[in-house]
Amino acid sequence: MENNQLINKEPAIKQAWLRILLFILMYLIGTGFITMIFGALFVVIQGLSIQEFQEMMSSSENLLFMVFSQFISLIIAGLAIWIFRKFIDRKSILSLGFSIKGRFKDIIAGFLLGFILQGLGFIILYFFNQLTVTEIVFNANAFWGSLLMFIIVGVVEESVMRGYILCNLMDSMKNNYLALLISAVIFAVFHGLNPNITVLGLINLILAGFVLGIAFIHTRNLWFPIFLHISWNFFQGPVFGFEVSGMDTKAIINHDITGSDLITGGKFGFEGSILITIILVIITFSIDLYYRKKTIKN
Repeated sequence: MENNQLINKEPAIKQAWLRILLFILMYLIGTGFITMIFGALFVVIQGLSIQEFQEMMSSSENLLFMVFSQFISLIIAGLAIWIFRKFIDRKSILSLGFSIKGRFKDIIAGFLLGFILQGLGFIILYFFNQLTVTEIVFNANAFWGSLLMFIIVGVVEESVMRGYILCNLMDSMKNNYLALLISAVIFAVFHGLNPNITVLGLINLILAGFVLGIAFIHTRNLWFPIFLHISWNFFQGPVFGFEVSGMDTKAIINHDITGSDLITGGKFGFEGSILITIILVIITFSIDLYYRKKTIKN
């Protein structure tokens, strides 16, 4: 009864762009403030200098703090979504795309697609001598810690970007593809300060926003993009050894980049490669075509 009442209510703020802007500000300020406080406590407890802390944060040795930071982001994102969905949008949180019923295939498809794309990229670079494998090592703590971190990252970023932001844009715009474009640009801007960012890397992040959102505009469900996001990051970094949007992680497969940055992505990781540009474009059109045909059949 309560959910139906929420769905039928007009938003407290009618302008979708203003709701999104205020939501982003609350999320960023809340996350930044809490992270800064705990970062300061971490420095004091560990007896680190500011320079030592900065060096630690730029390496792959800060997994525990990174997991903790992402957990803070999860709490702040969940709180912001609850406040805005209940009191500003006046709609249920479930209507953002969290319904799990009948979505097991989406979960499997999203996770497998991330693995296949990253694996394909690695194989292409390896066989064309663009990278050289130097070591294969399994560190259980790093493996499971990284998996936990990227699960949180996937849930948080998809809940914020495709869930709250894209959902609100679609509710206020007639053209879902334009809404998708705007949300994809916002997604890229959020990553614009990542280490070693390149112009091509930024373009690819926009295209990644398309891949992650294209199924959502047809299904209004988050489980496919959530598990694609988790799988994409996890296999890219902790498994195949690329930087994840410029961030270094401990990996099972360690390698040296020997080819052109245009092909390999350089220090930004595979997300900065022209190969991933082509792959993302193909996948976006393929997913869109799949759902268009499915709609026609139904």
